[in-house]
Amino acid sequence: MRPNIDDFLECLHDYDFINVFDKWETYLWSNFPFNPTKDVDIMFIGELTKELEHKIASFRKYAKDNYNMKIDECILKDTKLFAHIEEYNRTGEMSHSNIIKHRLDQDNKLIKQISTGVNDKYKWRYGKLHLRYPILIKDFINLVYNIRNSDIYNTPKDKRSNKFNELRIDYRRSKNNYEY
Repeated sequence: MRPNIDDFLECLHDYDFINVFDKWETYLWSNFPFNPTKDVDIMFIGELTKELEHKIASFRKYAKDNYNMKIDECILKDTKLFAHIEEYNRTGEMSHSNIIKHRLDQDNKLIKQISTGVNDKYKWRYGKLHLRYPILIKDFINLVYNIRNSDIYNTPKDKRSNKFNELRIDYRRSKNNYEY
């Protein structure tokens, strides 16, 4: 089954994902939810510890057992890989070298991979599918909430373009006692 946004958000909420992984930055990236995919790619940024390994293994199992959702994790020490995304999208190449990433295999054994450049899969995809910029999972949750609940922020008057002009004028008046 392909993952969908509703199931993913429910899974994160039910697992208490944000609190469980509060020691690490967690990013959503790659295809989900922009393109059809069989998994959800999550990057964990920070120090690799046994605690992180166990938590990732537990979350993967939870997502699979309760939501039939495959999690594809990547553990990086820092975000320096992010700086190369634009280069790949523009040229199909990345000039990064020796970026060390880790992931768990099917038996939850840690695998260390040293990235030396763009692999054959990504060379083939160049020009067909861009790499997405990672988004913090916290920000993704908030973004989806704001999109789905725009009515709690917007009043009928907001739909007029004068609304923002009126706010600007009110602000300037409050700061300068300036009349328009």
